[in-house]
Amino acid sequence: MERFWDKNNNYAAGIIHESTFWTLEASYRQHTIGSVIIFCKRPVEKITDLTSDELLDLQNIMKKYQDALDKIWQPDRYNYLQLGNALHNLHFHVIPRYKKDRTYANLNWHDPTFGTVPTWSKKEFDEELIIKIREEIKKVL
Repeated sequence: MERFWDKNNNYAAGIIHESTFWTLEASYRQHTIGSVIIFCKRPVEKITDLTSDELLDLQNIMKKYQDALDKIWQPDRYNYLQLGNALHNLHFHVIPRYKKDRTYANLNWHDPTFGTVPTWSKKEFDEELIIKIREEIKKVL
């Protein structure tokens, strides 16, 4: 399948799960631990252009992801952002939110804006860490 949102496959190592209509990927920008992006597999820009089957599949993949993270890092909330400013294909950034710090991969993960709009990190983590996060989620997905 062509990943038209990542034509050079720079971020393919983040792929966690593919459903019929969606691809779930660990974000290289881990705004908080467990941040992912859910990409629609067909070129579409608006939520209102999704079919009923695509919406149901999106709901299912969101539920599986939340259930997995609830087992691993127990987020206190989830923020779903659908912006489409730079990439015009429909996708959702999912940022788990944490009241208290988490430790993972010898790193302290702090959510400095819990309870408000999340911090938008531009820092990309190395592929080794993304693969580790991907595998952690896949184990319980």
